[in-house]
Amino acid sequence: MVSENRCTSSMGNETEENFTVQLTNPMLYDRLHILSAEYSVSVEYLINEAVKRMINDVDFVRSLRNGKQD
Repeated sequence: MVSENRCTSSMGNETEENFTVQLTNPMLYDRLHILSAEYSVSVEYLINEAVKRMINDVDFVRSLRNGKQD
């Protein structure tokens, strides 16, 4: 299980977002921890980068489906 706390601010109000991601695939969990140790980065960083890349890929496919070109 991976937990993260994040402080965000909007219009001068600081709020904190807390969320937890439960990894149901033990291989994925192990691989994340191995990569984290190998590259000296946090598991949270790896997860954030993976999610960011997935969202960018989904946006790219949507733009292709809609006929948009960058």
